[in-house]
Amino acid sequence: MKTASGERYDPSAWAAAIKTNLRKKFGGVQYGARPKYALVEGAGKKVIVKINDVGPLTPGRVIDLNERTMRHFDPSLQLGVIADVKVTPLSGDDWTPGPIG
Repeated sequence: MKTASGERYDPSAWAAAIKTNLRKKFGGVQYGARPKYALVEGAGKKVIVKINDVGPLTPGRVIDLNERTMRHFDPSLQLGVIADVKVTPLSGDDWTPGPIG
């Protein structure tokens, strides 16, 4: 399965999809474009993710984390949602995805 950026979906990467209507706020997220990154904060944890996909997402969600990233916040994957999550677009394309701190 391909993402909006043209990359193959990888559940083991530090990656996420944002709502389609936030595409512009995150600098594009389109096929062949340079990677976009965001800082995701919630549940007392922080992680940098590559934003490589967009979609309509479930109502009320602004970001859809892939499996690896979601397991960082919820190791059992039983919550399904991170309450009070904060997503901040990062400028530039030289970020290293993964946990911070």
